[in-house]
Amino acid sequence: MAAILAADIGGTHSRFAVFATDSGRLALRDLVRFKTAEARSLRALLHQAADSRLALPAGEAAAVVLAVPGPVQRGTFAHLANVPWDIDLTGLPEYRPGRMFLVNDFVAQGLGCLTEAASEARLVKSGSAEADGPVAVIGAGTGLGHCALIPDGAARYLPLPSEAGHTAFAFRLNEELDYARYLLAKTDSPYPYGDIVVSGRGLRFLHEFLTGRKMTPAEVAETIGPDSETTAWFARFYARAARNYALTVVARGGVFVSGGVAAKNPYLVDNEHFRQEFLDSPKYRSLLEAMPVRLNQNEDAGLWGAAAYGLKALDNLPPELRP
Repeated sequence: MAAILAADIGGTHSRFAVFATDSGRLALRDLVRFKTAEARSLRALLHQAADSRLALPAGEAAAVVLAVPGPVQRGTFAHLANVPWDIDLTGLPEYRPGRMFLVNDFVAQGLGCLTEAASEARLVKSGSAEADGPVAVIGAGTGLGHCALIPDGAARYLPLPSEAGHTAFAFRLNEELDYARYLLAKTDSPYPYGDIVVSGRGLRFLHEFLTGRKMTPAEVAETIGPDSETTAWFARFYARAARNYALTVVARGGVFVSGGVAAKNPYLVDNEHFRQEFLDSPKYRSLLEAMPVRLNQNEDAGLWGAAAYGLKALDNLPPELRP
């Protein structure tokens, strides 16, 4: 039985977990959480994990999989969008080629939606998924993540990373344009994009625009509810991002909403504002109607997905090198 060390490094929190593997199955053994901002590097985070009750240093794991919020280059480097330091595995003393892996955080979220971490996903919009259709995974947290799961024809999925959260966000030609101007003034961004619209800080900016009250994202979530104007606007924005991505990848296999914002506050997506906006397409409403949308409220899904990636990597090793 081998042990996999999985990490989901986010802009706000980082999670580390140990998974045992047995006959192709994963079992979560232990989990710890840290505030990402309290660490000055990946090496510092790894040391925190090694000193924690996990008691599994990276060098002793059969595989280490680190899920990070940014595009991965050469399999070893990533510039992180919402973390003030970069990652280069080749500079770590713990680095072992073929045993330590760097993956995009929403690749891990996507793979996590194929594990038991999504077994209790909440149906937001009904539909009829096609078994051979792509699956779109989208989620708001510190930023807005995306991943497409593409069937490979052998009952498995190929995860395709995306940085669609950094592409321009479309506002309607009404009062939303006033908000767009407000948002650009608050962020000094040259244009609005998903990461600053559909995210924790996006929720904060929106509530401040609508009410004049300056609050943290957590305070906003505690203040508003299903009938709030902030909820209605944010749900429409979230659904618009989900619809655009679902159409981009033609998600006939359905859509998963993931990420901490909706996981903690399901009313932000499980409402009629979200459902109506998701279906709003001049040409492809029927296609969107057929796509089921599920909310995965398991905030450890990224860890499960990272571990699943590690398990597959171990299976691909030559028999004489497998643990």
